Amino acid sequence: MLIVLTGKTASGKDTIKQSLLLKYPNLKSVITTTSRVPRTGEKEEADYHFLTKVQFQKKIDLRDFAEYVEYGGNLYGTQKKDLEVGLSGDLLWRIDPSRAGEVREFVRRSFPMEMAQKLIDQIIVIYITVSDDVVLQRLAKRGLSGEEIKKRMEDDKKIWEKYKNNYDFIVENIPGKLDQCLGNIVRLIDHAQ
Repeated sequence: MLIVLTGKTASGKDTIKQSLLLKYPNLKSVITTTSRVPRTGEKEEADYHFLTKVQFQKKIDLRDFAEYVEYGGNLYGTQKKDLEVGLSGDLLWRIDPSRAGEVREFVRRSFPMEMAQKLIDQIIVIYITVSDDVVLQRLAKRGLSGEEIKKRMEDDKKIWEKYKNNYDFIVENIPGKLDQCLGNIVRLIDHAQ
């Protein structure tokens, strides 16, 4: 199974990801590759695959990525080799909602037809949502400006409108009810297996 976890900004995706990895010990996390420098405490192969921009570009030229995007002046992407693991085990892939909305398409483009279809047949896309009030509060706590918050929320709405039919399940993460949200996700995963 290839579980794609995505959702609104500040919806708790990383917390949910960590909880799912604890709940399912055989579930492996897809590691994102980035050209940005590691932040304090981040570890190679645990948090990201860290490359220089030159190394990243070389991998783009070699078609090593299933998908990649530039964000905030840095490159982020998913290497094909990190998805191929999903053919022999369960994977959890936490990605941006616009990328999640196109996940089946770029798997189809990135792999030979038979391999792509095997991966596509195993994909479930789970979109995490929270109320706009919660997003406002959480982004304000992160120290973002009013303008940055407004832009992120507008981007979320645009992405939702464009890709909402490509998400298999929508789960609300109500503040103070993380266990309920996780329970809903666990039921979806267990039912899909």
